[in-house]
Amino acid sequence: MTFLYGLTTLRSGMLLSIVGLMFYLTACGPKPIPYSQSAEAPEPNEVAVAHYNWGMAYADQGNFGQAITELTLAIENEPGWVMPFFTLGVIYGNQGDLDMAIQAWERATQLDADFAKAHYNLAVAYSHKAEKTLSIASLREAIRVDDAALAAAKTEPAFDLIRNTAEFQELEQSTEEKPPQE
Repeated sequence: MTFLYGLTTLRSGMLLSIVGLMFYLTACGPKPIPYSQSAEAPEPNEVAVAHYNWGMAYADQGNFGQAITELTLAIENEPGWVMPFFTLGVIYGNQGDLDMAIQAWERATQLDADFAKAHYNLAVAYSHKAEKTLSIASLREAIRVDDAALAAAKTEPAFDLIRNTAEFQELEQSTEEKPPQE
């Protein structure tokens, strides 16, 4: 009731702004966030989407602690949704917590084996940790899903440690030899 009383004391312009924002968010709000990179995955529940959106907003503001909290709540509400795991990995990776980033991206790739960006980010993180075998394996998966990952890997500074290895060279050759994807 206090909330409604507070609304009546606001200026009419502010009230119209609030009503307009509510209309925008309910009638023509943002497009739904994909449950997964996979087209056949169902949509996440509304509570999970709300926490995910709040997490993204906090991350954009640089409030990474609160972003992690909101993304964790999104996962609790929809444990099979890949995007909060991927985004958590990005936040942890940017903060330098590679172990937590790897954990999040590993879970994302378990939920969606065709999530090229998660595989690629795993490859970068493993390379930073000098885990060459795991880096190559993750990069191989990223390239399996999206050939563009190889072009990115050729210039990615994180792969300087593995670019001259026989495994990386073999990966380049095997990709160049296969026919283009349709």
